[in-house]
Amino acid sequence: MNSQRRQGFTLIELLVVIAIIAILAAILFPVFAQAKAAAKKTVCLSNIKQTTLSAMLYSNDSDDGLPDVPVYNDQAETYVFAAKLGPYTKSVGLWKDPGDPYQVGATQHAAVDESNVLYGGVWMKAPDDPCVGLQASIYPHGGGFSYQFPSSQYYKDVYPPTDYMINFDMWGYKNGGCATGGGTGGYSHPGPNMTSGTTGGDGLNGIGSGNMTFTSVSRAILLIDMPTDVTTWYGNVGSAVWGASFKGMHGQNANVGFFDGHAKSTPTAALHPNQTTTHDSRWMCDFCNNTQYAPASQVGQLWTFWGTNYADPGHQ
Repeated sequence: MNSQRRQGFTLIELLVVIAIIAILAAILFPVFAQAKAAAKKTVCLSNIKQTTLSAMLYSNDSDDGLPDVPVYNDQAETYVFAAKLGPYTKSVGLWKDPGDPYQVGATQHAAVDESNVLYGGVWMKAPDDPCVGLQASIYPHGGGFSYQFPSSQYYKDVYPPTDYMINFDMWGYKNGGCATGGGTGGYSHPGPNMTSGTTGGDGLNGIGSGNMTFTSVSRAILLIDMPTDVTTWYGNVGSAVWGASFKGMHGQNANVGFFDGHAKSTPTAALHPNQTTTHDSRWMCDFCNNTQYAPASQVGQLWTFWGTNYADPGHQ
């Protein structure tokens, strides 16, 4: 008697196969996620490296100086820096961190969206502001070069989406350094010298002595991932990327670029030792007599001062 060929799997066999697939997926999916995260971190590090080198190329053509970029307290309009370095980077994509979800750029998001929510206004300046000095955007700005939210569209035809932040403590502050009539009222922010440190002016970002100089360009940080600090004003609002649980853009690390051109991944805990903040730096090392924030010994370990005479001895 001929045996009859089986036409399909039994229910038990199907369930076994499905269970095996589920187990394999549970094992492999975290591996895939880790590989994707590692790839994003590597791309980001490459971007930081290339943008840092572009700054060096710019300085070679500008007597070792970096461009004037508006800076206010612990916020820096790095998209202006990115636009001015455009002829050297050749690619706007270099300023975008693949780990950041804000397609407009983290610095633009902080300047426009978060600022508008928190303060009902926007401190982003038009590219043709007299103290910015770039070409006019096709998007509108109001009288006195004020931002028109949202019709000004982040001036995206001039400013590339920017996720990396310059070391704002390296930029100076000078009354009458540029033409009046714009959003800065004639106050310029001259960039640092790539070999010696901050330039002159009327003090470091308008307060303090403004005499920060390099002790080691290989330890002084020029660019860093955004965001870098959970306690700055845009870090407390609990948005999708940063907030109370933020540890770093890539795991618990941030990618940083140094004034000598090298870049590396650095633990966030080392950049902000003992949970010091960039807001602490505005007060402690500019005035160096206000103990309501962190002890001066801790602030001297903050990433903004590494490689300078403002840093503690371990970071000079």
